[in-house]
Amino acid sequence: MRVKGRRRAGAASPAITSALWLAALLFAAQSAFGQAPASQPPLPAAPKPSAAPAASAPQPAAAYQKALQAYQYGRQLQMAGKEADASKAFASSLAAIEKLIAAEPGNADYLSLQCWDLFRLGRHKDVAAAAQKALRTTKDFRIIETLAESLYFLERSDEALKYFASYFELAPAREERMSSAYYYVGECYMRLKKYEHADIAFSTATAIEKGMYYWWYRLGVAKENLGQYKRAYEMYGKALSLAPSFKFAKEGQARVKAKAGL
Repeated sequence: MRVKGRRRAGAASPAITSALWLAALLFAAQSAFGQAPASQPPLPAAPKPSAAPAASAPQPAAAYQKALQAYQYGRQLQMAGKEADASKAFASSLAAIEKLIAAEPGNADYLSLQCWDLFRLGRHKDVAAAAQKALRTTKDFRIIETLAESLYFLERSDEALKYFASYFELAPAREERMSSAYYYVGECYMRLKKYEHADIAFSTATAIEKGMYYWWYRLGVAKENLGQYKRAYEMYGKALSLAPSFKFAKEGQARVKAKAGL
């Protein structure tokens, strides 16, 4: 669930090969960590929480929309830097959605919103518990992706990669969290010091969504760790073109300039 209102960019063609390669790497990592995902066709795209309820939706649809609107308001407050007010909005949304879950525990829309409320409140252990409980009965790609992100914040990188692999398998190709998922995969691999894998993940994330200066910076860091100093210089430059005052990208360029022969 993303309430940022930014324009989406389609994946550039070079990213397709990278994405396929990364998917293979993720599958291998998942197999090494535990049981590989069962072979099954992707689930049909579940209605996004931001969409209006279907005509056949049950009576609690209005209550769900109210909980969703509280979440969206919280995101607006959060992006405006009003964290305390945002937390109140997320808590309100959570209280409302948990009442709906008590009456309809298998509703994937409700469970997905519950996970996002918990996520925005920084309750990542609770996200993991709620998501893993939900996944016993529904393999919803939205819940899987939120779980993977929370596992990253819990510094459980191997487990996070396992769930990101499941997300990539089940989610539609242009699902709204796809670019963020690749970014977090890159961060997981950076922690594991698997810089080639991180390079692929960050490259894919920035190909899908080109306007995230921090992602370009992290791609530069991955390339610097691989000894690709000229490319690192270029990636730091990409970050600075979007955020000219970002000091870490400036420091990165200064650090690699001589090594890149520039």
